[in-house]
Amino acid sequence: MGQTRPAAKALSTSPDVDLLDKEFPAVRERLIAICRSVAGDGAEDAVQEAYLTARKRIGQLRDVDALEGWLTTIAIRHCIDRHRRDRRFRDRLPMLFQSQERVTTESDPALTELIERLPVRQRAVIVLHYGHGYSLPELADLLGLSHTNVRTIILRARRRLYAAWQEANRD
Repeated sequence: MGQTRPAAKALSTSPDVDLLDKEFPAVRERLIAICRSVAGDGAEDAVQEAYLTARKRIGQLRDVDALEGWLTTIAIRHCIDRHRRDRRFRDRLPMLFQSQERVTTESDPALTELIERLPVRQRAVIVLHYGHGYSLPELADLLGLSHTNVRTIILRARRRLYAAWQEANRD
């Protein structure tokens, strides 16, 4: 007959990771509730990020009885980081425009819609650069593009956003 495949290597590498995998579902809902009060709609994402972080750093946990508190601390830090990224995005968004006018998401709620209408690659570069703080060289590595290509994409996206914004404000 055919050859059998070797069993897949287990994801867990230590008893601590096994403990985390076993205990996490029990605290997940509580973490989501805590994070929802801090991060709103981003709560589930923050909790998932906290789980992934905890899995990477489980060796740093000194007392297994403190697992829930440790997870809570990680989740809250992710919420705070998410809030900072969002605030940085709102603060940097006006820089997209070369106009002298100050534009904020509060004064022009249609700006989000304009960003969403960008082609996928341009939208990704704009959001990752201005929203998440990635530098252009980091974006080039992340997206598998040259630095020059990323600069061109962001320039075109900014021009397109500015033109769309001007058109929307003429109406």
